[in-house]
Amino acid sequence: MSARPWSVCVNRLGLRFVNEATGYDRFGQAMVADQLKTGANMPCWLIFDAKFRAKFSAGGLMPTVHTPDHRIPGHWWDHYVFRAGSIEELARKIGIAPQALSETVQVMNGYAQTGVDPEFGRGGNIYDRFFGDPGVTPNPNLGPIDTAPFYAVPINNGDLGTKGGLRCDAQARVLDGGGRLIPHLYAAGNCAASPFGDCYPGAGATIGPALTFGFVAAGDIAARANEQQRMTA
Repeated sequence: MSARPWSVCVNRLGLRFVNEATGYDRFGQAMVADQLKTGANMPCWLIFDAKFRAKFSAGGLMPTVHTPDHRIPGHWWDHYVFRAGSIEELARKIGIAPQALSETVQVMNGYAQTGVDPEFGRGGNIYDRFFGDPGVTPNPNLGPIDTAPFYAVPINNGDLGTKGGLRCDAQARVLDGGGRLIPHLYAAGNCAASPFGDCYPGAGATIGPALTFGFVAAGDIAARANEQQRMTA
């Protein structure tokens, strides 16, 4: 959710719970796990400083060159986006214990100096670093959160697909509980079981199968219709 430096994600206890640079599917799973463990997630919070705000987008906020603070709708402030002159003041605005959030930020600033995140390994693999800032060293995913004003936006969990749905064969034909074909019934997209099982390979993992198996289903239906016409001719 946030591979960019100068930021950290915390639950409502002010504690990190995930490698912020991981894929959004795994981030969502970590939110659920932390909610079950602590009851203090969903939403969690993305905390960032003025350097991040100037260069990167966050939620509905574009970088300041496009959307400076004075152009943000007034009703967003202290409802969707929060801003303060110190981490402690920001914590109070979003209902987090100031000392807890301050300590988390201080720890992250230490990681930014060493380039190593011993808690969750942020920036420790190629995937993370691809989405970081190559101008930031020694770790493109870690930067000190030390420049006021400081900001916070909530992160809510959501979905864009399913891992349920009807089990189908290679022609997108629906199978019953015993693995037998259900005549004349096809499924594709989110109403069909994912061909990737419980994995998520990346962007397009819902659209790609929907297009592919929709095409396959249409082809199979057309072929069967042609065969029926041939047999009745």
